[in-house]
Amino acid sequence: MSVQKKTKTCPSCEGRMRRGIREQEVSFQRHVLKYSQPGWWCKSCDEGILEGEDNEVHDAALHEVMARAKKSPLSPLLIRIAREAVGVSQREAGRVFGGGPTAFYKYETARSIPSASMANLLRLALQRPDLFAKPAQNDFRLPTPKDIALLHKTAMTDRLDVLMRRVYPDVVA
Repeated sequence: MSVQKKTKTCPSCEGRMRRGIREQEVSFQRHVLKYSQPGWWCKSCDEGILEGEDNEVHDAALHEVMARAKKSPLSPLLIRIAREAVGVSQREAGRVFGGGPTAFYKYETARSIPSASMANLLRLALQRPDLFAKPAQNDFRLPTPKDIALLHKTAMTDRLDVLMRRVYPDVVA
């Protein structure tokens, strides 16, 4: 069983550092975000050391404030949560949702912001990740009866209804 050290020596003043959480601020283009930063903190000189997952917290906060400054319609953390809810990598998300192989890396690091329509699609993925299940490679299937029933239910005009009945006469009642 691994036991985490409770203290370590501060590299700046040789005082004692302890694990803890401190309120920090990160800013980008006059936008400021306060967040809770885990790390090693020295009570003597106020220095801090971030290790491993500590850096992920800082990076996430920075990406969030960058997205705010760029007026992103969706937070980078929500984008990542939507992608992970669907169960795809960043590269795979570019295929599932569109945008190309590096789009989600850019969205999640606030290097670029998603369009309003992409943001709406990702909100839908947060609510219904099952709708975006990754299909098997080269798996093309005709619409299922469930898909056709959904299309029929949402057909807005008689013309579309007639079209659905003619294309799928065995399925549409």
